[in-house]
Amino acid sequence: MSGDEQRFPVLFSWLRRMPGAVLFSVVIQAAGALVWATQLDARVSSVERQSVNTVMLNEKFARLDERLEYLKKEIESMHRQTEQINKRLINIH
Repeated sequence: MSGDEQRFPVLFSWLRRMPGAVLFSVVIQAAGALVWATQLDARVSSVERQSVNTVMLNEKFARLDERLEYLKKEIESMHRQTEQINKRLINIH
């Protein structure tokens, strides 16, 4: 018996009695689970990156919205000033 067999006699006894096809099946399923977990991790990472990009875009849109509101107010102010100037010019003539 090797050192591992002495430390884990039940495990090695169980492995010796297991048919090769069952052992092969377990190994293939474990490999499939590993591949699945790796793909899942890649998908989660992709979603996280998209989430970060979405947050950044939302912040940019919020700033653009604030700028647009400011520009609208400025244009309205300029429009009022232009109307006042036009009224003065009409009263002069």
